Amino acid sequence: MSKLTICTKNKKMKVADNLYGIFLEDINRAVDGGLYPELLRNRSFEDSLLPVDCTLVDDGYAFESCTGWRDEFNGGEGLTKWVRESNIVKTSIPAWYSHKAEMKLDDSDTLNVQRKVSLAVGFDAGGRIENIGFCGVPQKVGETYNFYMFAKSEKPMKLQLIVGNENDICAELEIHSVEYQCYRASYTAKKNCKDGKFYLLSPEGGELHIGFISLMPAETFRGHGLRRDIAEMLENIHPSFLRFPGGCIVEGFTPSTAMRFKDTVGPVWERPGHLLMWHYRSFDGMGFHEYLQFCEDIGMEPLYVCNCGITCQARKEMFMTGQALDEMLQDVLDAIEYAIGTPDTKWGALRAKMGHPAPFKMNYIEIGNENWGLEYEERYQIFHKTISQKYPHIKFVANSHLEKKGISADIVDEHYYETAEWFAENTDLFHDRSRKGPEIFLGEVSVVRGYVGQLYGALGEAAFFTGVERNQDVVTMASYAPLLENVHYQAWSPNLIRFDNFASFGIPSYYIWKMFGSNRGDFVVDAQTETRRIARPVKGMASLLGKPGLKFKNPLWNGSMATVTQEVMGHVILTEQNMEITEPDEEQLEESRRHNGAKLGEVLVVFGEEKAEAGCFQIDILPEKGREIVIGIFTSRIPPMAYVNDETHPPKAWNVENVQPFLWKIKSGSSCLIDQFAPGKPVLEKAICSIKADRMYHHFSYKTDLKKLWLYIDGELIHEVMIPSFAALNTVVTDTEEEVIVKLVNMGEEEENIAINLDCEVESEYCAYVLTGEKLAENSFEKPEHVRDWKYQFCGAGRSFTHTVPRLSVTVLVLKKR
Repeated sequence: MSKLTICTKNKKMKVADNLYGIFLEDINRAVDGGLYPELLRNRSFEDSLLPVDCTLVDDGYAFESCTGWRDEFNGGEGLTKWVRESNIVKTSIPAWYSHKAEMKLDDSDTLNVQRKVSLAVGFDAGGRIENIGFCGVPQKVGETYNFYMFAKSEKPMKLQLIVGNENDICAELEIHSVEYQCYRASYTAKKNCKDGKFYLLSPEGGELHIGFISLMPAETFRGHGLRRDIAEMLENIHPSFLRFPGGCIVEGFTPSTAMRFKDTVGPVWERPGHLLMWHYRSFDGMGFHEYLQFCEDIGMEPLYVCNCGITCQARKEMFMTGQALDEMLQDVLDAIEYAIGTPDTKWGALRAKMGHPAPFKMNYIEIGNENWGLEYEERYQIFHKTISQKYPHIKFVANSHLEKKGISADIVDEHYYETAEWFAENTDLFHDRSRKGPEIFLGEVSVVRGYVGQLYGALGEAAFFTGVERNQDVVTMASYAPLLENVHYQAWSPNLIRFDNFASFGIPSYYIWKMFGSNRGDFVVDAQTETRRIARPVKGMASLLGKPGLKFKNPLWNGSMATVTQEVMGHVILTEQNMEITEPDEEQLEESRRHNGAKLGEVLVVFGEEKAEAGCFQIDILPEKGREIVIGIFTSRIPPMAYVNDETHPPKAWNVENVQPFLWKIKSGSSCLIDQFAPGKPVLEKAICSIKADRMYHHFSYKTDLKKLWLYIDGELIHEVMIPSFAALNTVVTDTEEEVIVKLVNMGEEEENIAINLDCEVESEYCAYVLTGEKLAENSFEKPEHVRDWKYQFCGAGRSFTHTVPRLSVTVLVLKKR
């Protein structure tokens, strides 16, 4: 039985005001066609246009940036898998098609200076153009939809608006101007339609120029233009802040694609939009103003992420200097003025014109996104100094630990994309952090390998956050990433909320954030837990790594010959006296280069089967002078990070990037065991060993019972270590004047009876919010709440009582103080 001793009189710290928030980046078409519910894709007709600093390659299949970074393009449709899975017929103007009409882009006659093209259409009598939306133009019976377009025609012409079934006319328009005018119509849907189309029909024919077009639902979240079901799901998490607008899209992949506040405010038809590195063009209908309005609507602090003059450092970065850097700095100053300036300032006046005379909040600025290095440090200091002089109240978030360089930062943004087991093993990650500052912001956190989007992944995250909550004097903000996903345009998995045109649902992790964010308390109190431990689940066999030319013989598993089953990098050849691993071939090298998995010039071969098995591996290796011997233990595949970075060349089943064994390294009289799984503190143990180089084979072996490892050289025990483990039950306790709130995360496959002892009286009746299920359980459109939190009432609480925690579960107990 586990035990939990709670001392409410010992208040450890106040809970952090803004611990749980959300991070929203336009990835997976999260915003356009999603939270921002525009129904027409490519409404400005510009999706097929490339940024000025990019060129088409591979016959239009891809484009290349001025720095050499490539991405799929497909004429503006984005990833090949999107085209294939949605059966999209490519067209020269993405999402737009014609029947008895001729369409072309006109770059000489546009709506305004921000619009690069207009759509010129020549209709025959009865001709039409149509739009397929974001995999369909949905209509819900009884709901009202608002349509508008800027158009002109040399001669008056009549148009019919049809949505859904091509025989149902929704509205009629009469175009009568030789200059662009805005024509509007509204209608109420007569039937449900999930995958319909939008049609613009000309019964009599004629010539038409369209400068901009839009179709959106009339009813939106609090009347501010956002899709209600998604916005309400976000509201139900009770987030205290919103980090926006990215993410990598802030950086851009070229100077022209970097985010600029100025391009996202004002009338939407005057916003230029831009191509994102997530494979599609954004029209920025949800811009700076809309983000701030959303924050105000549900009571969140805005945390604005600004570009600091660096394009994405994961995509062959460029560093802006001179005027370009000055412009980026001025852009963030103008953004702050827009948010909190008085209506008599330049940008405060625009905010007032957009319908919000009173200032919004703006207390946090993050300088850059996932930036590092000397170039970042220099730019951070420029931005920090300039902004803080004008706005001394603002708290600054840095991307790396600049305080180690003597640079001032209030908060540091750390990102963790790991496995469920890694999160469970690292509940004490922040216990030893300095309490002198800066604060820690976990800006992007999620399980991305293994139990992706499943219950066990959510449990790992929950276990980790019990540790976070016990350290709220250091970790003061956290947000899951990514947040939203249109299921037809997945570029990353998992995402907290998934949706299509008609419905949305949360993955199991959504309910963890909802449970934890809804049950905060006022103080973290002293709580001591006694529980059993679970050894990290391991699988896989031995491997050899190192430089080409590695010589070995007599590989054995439990006394029987162990064969090489995977030549991941390099090939094994048989000589008269031994086996030798040769150089990798070109195909292996290309795989390595593409997925950044191995250092060039290294080899990796794997023995045996990919399964968990206790036993003993033995091998004889020739330790040549200067050579490092590396033996992998529990070498197996783990699913690659759930990110579609190259749809045409996905990682192979065995890829260096997807292999994470323990590494036993021996060189120059030193031996160490490294845990590849734990990048933060990977060395499990070091020891001195004695081997002779270039003279004889030495006998290396390891033995395991799947809970412990014993490593030997020539029969001498060198290392004896426990396989990393994690607590079966993780806990954190907070309280208020009226309540004691106990969070319990059971990572085990058995229910846990926990004896709870308190130093205060509580009412007998108490409630429990519980999320549980099978390890692989997940939600879907068919079963959107297959895994969710449920509320139960219990009785029998007191100073000492026992509660049964279900297997594989998260439980939040709310005890009423007497």
